[in-house]
Amino acid sequence: MDLLYEIELFGVVVFAMAGAIEAARCRFDLFGVLVLAFVSALGGGTLRDLLLDVSPLAWIGDLTLAYVALTAGVATFVLVKFVRVPFRALLYADAIGLAAFTVSGTQAAIELAMPGLIAVMMGMASGIVGGIVRDILANEIPLIFRRDVYATAALVGALWVYYSQLFAFHAGFSILIGFSLICVIRFAAIHWHLSLPAFLNTTSYRKQNHPGDL
Repeated sequence: MDLLYEIELFGVVVFAMAGAIEAARCRFDLFGVLVLAFVSALGGGTLRDLLLDVSPLAWIGDLTLAYVALTAGVATFVLVKFVRVPFRALLYADAIGLAAFTVSGTQAAIELAMPGLIAVMMGMASGIVGGIVRDILANEIPLIFRRDVYATAALVGALWVYYSQLFAFHAGFSILIGFSLICVIRFAAIHWHLSLPAFLNTTSYRKQNHPGDL
């Protein structure tokens, strides 16, 4: 599907840019920038292909994906030498990459006739894993573990892509709507700092309500 490939290629670009921006913030050299750009852009898709037993891996079978990731990383490395890129730019680039890879991963599983649970999980893995590896290598807490809505956006998009096609929606329409849903949810979460309820800090609760117990 041409649309699916174009969305995945777009995801490679923005995820590679997000990785390069993170590397620049951490003062990495060019090699470090390329590593973070590469794993950000292709880490999730690699895990998806391994779990689905797809051979060769997407970026090995189509080296354009690897070249695009590395080129976007170099271009971003040069850009940040002359332009101060705010942290929010990383968040928005990551959100677009999350959307692109979640819908492409879900669609890839659908085309392999995988059950709904597997399709949704593959979509989420495709969208999330690259960012997790990037943040771990940069010694940052991965975005998925922070309070802003993140994995939930991927879950909503993946569910839409699977179930809309289950009810005979056109695949291209389904993918575009799923991509847009994830972007809207993530952009709103970034802009308004939306988050899911967090567990109450047990120690703080006991201090406030049962001071004699401590």
